[in-house]
Amino acid sequence: MNSLLIAIIGTLCFFITIVWRSVQYVTPKMQGSSESSVPLAKQDDKVLFVVCLIILLVPIAIYSQLGRFNDWNTGYVAEHIDYLIAADINKNARAVNTDPNNRLALINLANAYAEGGMYDKSVQTLNELLEIKTDAEVLGMKANALYYRDGRDMSLEVTIVLSQALAIDPNEVQSLLLIATDAFLNKDFQKAIEHWHQLLDSNNLSVNRTSIKNAISRAEQEIANQAVTASE
Repeated sequence: MNSLLIAIIGTLCFFITIVWRSVQYVTPKMQGSSESSVPLAKQDDKVLFVVCLIILLVPIAIYSQLGRFNDWNTGYVAEHIDYLIAADINKNARAVNTDPNNRLALINLANAYAEGGMYDKSVQTLNELLEIKTDAEVLGMKANALYYRDGRDMSLEVTIVLSQALAIDPNEVQSLLLIATDAFLNKDFQKAIEHWHQLLDSNNLSVNRTSIKNAISRAEQEIANQAVTASE
C-alpha cells in the first residue's frame, strides 16, 4: 500500500481514537450510573461508531478519485505538477489504456500533459493519435506542443507541422493562433493582426472573438507607438 495512504489512515485513526475516548469519558458523567442510562450509552456508541467510520472512509474515497500516487511513481506524472492536473492526467491515461484508439481520450490526455507543462509527452500522445488518422486540429495541437516544448521556438519542425495543418484546413484555429502569437512576441505586429483577422473572418464558434479583438487593438497600438518612435 502506498505510504501516503498509510499516513492518511494512521492520522485519521489517531484522531478518531482521541474523539472516541473523550466521548467514553464524558458520557458516563452526563448520564450517571442509573440502569436506564445503559441503553442510551449503547445507542450513543453506535452513533459514534458510524460517525468515526464516515470520517475514515470519506477522505480515502476522495483520495482514490483525485489521483493515485502509485500511478505517479510509474511515470504518468512528475511530482512537481499541481495535484489536480496530475489527477486529470492519471484519469485520462487510464481511459487511453482502456481504449487506445479513443480519439477523445487521447486528445484529453494530450491537453492534460500540456497543462502540466509536459509538452514532450503531449507530442508523443498526439503522434499516437495521428497514426490513427491525420487531422488538422491534432496537427495544430502538435505544433503548439512542439513550440512550447522548445521554449517558444518557431523551429523548422514546428513550421512543417503548421504547414501540414493549414494545408488540410486553412482556418485551423490552433495553428493560426500560434502563428499570430509568435509574430506578436517577435514584434511582427502586422503579421499577427492578419492571422487574427483570418480567425475572426472564419466565423469559427470556438474562437474567443473578444480576446482576439483585444489582441488586435494591442497590436495596432504597438504599431502606432513604433511610428511615433520612428518620427522622433
